[in-house]
Amino acid sequence: MNAKRSAPTAAADATAASAADADASDGGCCSKRLRRAPEKAHWLTRLGVVLPDRELIIATDCGGGIGPPSALVELGVKCRHIFACESDPSSQQLLSSQAEPPERLFGSMIGRDRGCFCLVSGRWMPMPHEQPDIYISNAGVHGPNPDRFLAAVKYIMEHQPRLVILEDLVVAGREDQNGNLPADSILALLSQAGDYEVDTFHVTASHFGLPQRRQRLYYVMISSQHLQRGDKEPLEKISEALAQLRTVEPSVDAEDLLESLNFESQPSPKGSDKNVASLLGMSADASYLHRRLRHELRLPLDDMTYFQLAGAHLGRWLRTYREADVCQIHWLRAKSNKKEIRFVSVSQDAHRAAMSFTGEVPNLTPTTRLWSYRLQRVLGGREMLMLQGFKPDRWNLQNLSEASLTRVAGAAMTVHMIAAVLASALSCCHFPDAEHGPAPKRRPGRSRSISLAELRSRYLAIRQRLSGLRRFSPLGV
Repeated sequence: MNAKRSAPTAAADATAASAADADASDGGCCSKRLRRAPEKAHWLTRLGVVLPDRELIIATDCGGGIGPPSALVELGVKCRHIFACESDPSSQQLLSSQAEPPERLFGSMIGRDRGCFCLVSGRWMPMPHEQPDIYISNAGVHGPNPDRFLAAVKYIMEHQPRLVILEDLVVAGREDQNGNLPADSILALLSQAGDYEVDTFHVTASHFGLPQRRQRLYYVMISSQHLQRGDKEPLEKISEALAQLRTVEPSVDAEDLLESLNFESQPSPKGSDKNVASLLGMSADASYLHRRLRHELRLPLDDMTYFQLAGAHLGRWLRTYREADVCQIHWLRAKSNKKEIRFVSVSQDAHRAAMSFTGEVPNLTPTTRLWSYRLQRVLGGREMLMLQGFKPDRWNLQNLSEASLTRVAGAAMTVHMIAAVLASALSCCHFPDAEHGPAPKRRPGRSRSISLAELRSRYLAIRQRLSGLRRFSPLGV
């Protein structure tokens, strides 16, 4: 076992000592006048993580990339953010307007080999050629553009980061119509990226103190040169670390979280004289679907009880009669079952709207509009940021509209989830004391550059070869 791992007490002291300095170099997401002590530095202490006495080199390829910098701040990890690729315009504006933005901020992951326009410097700049200590991306194959995932794999092959964390939707760990797991093919492709130990982990936000039902798969890759060796399997310790962190943060109620942070109530977007009748009308198709849903749920077609109780609030906060009727149908449904409904997503159709009967909110997306039955209003963008684990006062949000904040919050990587995976992965690897450690090992005959077309062909060939084999079936989902 590595000598550094044999002294957990010294690891705790080193981590605690570095926590005081973490706000001085917080990954570029914290305003200099609103800095706090790291709130999750005790996670590293609990896991006995030993970090080098230097800034870690971080690179991110994310849509909603404000999550990893915030997680590093919470953990108290000193880092230098060499570049970020961010596809969401609102997140681009948010990252570039901070006191310490990433050194380079690009808007595209594809076709960047010859450089891209940098949104920080305002000019064309090449990709940095440094080897990152940590590379994070949420470009999964199930997103709107699968080539973003292949671009991430291309970057891994060419730059060989020491630690790689890739986020994907949980559907990658579920069987398709042919009985195959998409994660099998992804793991097989990642295993060709270099001399890495690769594994996948299923993470739920509510297990780490966040009242949200978001679930994600994380592919963790650690270079064999920087992997802590021991009696156990190389990455088995990550599963144990995640299980250990699940007992650290107690579960909280969503509304209690918002109140505990002393957040001011969102201002009503409309006047106080609005009611349900003032909302935009419902289309004939939506009206038919709502009547059909009431019939299936055995609810009276003319029952307008919730409109009578909360009509003024619905009129002030909602946009259309369809949204108000979604709130009413599911309130009547819960009442008929003698339950209390807490949240409902009015951005979805009535028959498939996400609901919550507990203090956990449904999974947040860029288009989510959540109605709180206790608060009797729609949750705002700052509140959604809180429910994703962010501290809004650490970010310069003045130039973003409420709609932009909601989109940023829904698209972002959840802070608690990425922080838990980061802390667990850091407990399994060690970094050189100097920024430029030994050159990464490359497999014989491997070309330094590879095209997206070749990677696409490889991925398709792997999917055909693994069809029906189920090599990595026990994913825990």
